[in-house]
Amino acid sequence: MSTALTSRLGVLKGDWIRCPNCDAFCWERELSLGEELRCIRCGATVLQFAGRKTLQPALALSVAGLLALVLANSSPVLIFSVGGRDQAGYIITGVIELITQGYWPIAALVFFAGVLAPLLYLTSVAYVSSACCLHIRLPRLINLLRMSELMESWNLVPVYSIATVVSVVKLRMLGGVQWEFGAQWVLALAILSLFVQQTFNHRLVTERLISMGVDP
Repeated sequence: MSTALTSRLGVLKGDWIRCPNCDAFCWERELSLGEELRCIRCGATVLQFAGRKTLQPALALSVAGLLALVLANSSPVLIFSVGGRDQAGYIITGVIELITQGYWPIAALVFFAGVLAPLLYLTSVAYVSSACCLHIRLPRLINLLRMSELMESWNLVPVYSIATVVSVVKLRMLGGVQWEFGAQWVLALAILSLFVQQTFNHRLVTERLISMGVDP
């Protein structure tokens, strides 16, 4: 049963943790089955009882996300027809076009947020999750864990998906637009990325690493 920030939550550990929603400081406590620590300011869940939770869903989703990422980048997303000419559009097409027009900084940002950051994020999540699930002390675990935390906010594939839909609406004013197979993989990648963010629990990872003798 969910509880508020009260003394019933258990023994104080003596550490401060931040609320993921409003950054307010909360006392870290030992939780029992069915309990969770909530922020006294905004009511968001700060800490949950880990129990027998596993990182296997995060591992499976991140591997599936990597497969979707490869297929999304290797398949055309749409075909734009104007004046009797057809042009296939890939994810990288927009980056190349921005470079051609001289917009190097914007091209670099689009490539990083739409291709490189999702690749680094999903790879680091799969790497760390596999180590925790198999109880193997793989090299560079802490570095990859920090990379996953850093790249999580830069994984903008869901935003890219929405922007693509908006762009198609605009392009249909100029010519014909036909969705291709790659669009399905972009949508799958966006959904998988959102689920990975929900299942990859950094606090659970920290506990698993400590139990393996790795100091995070």
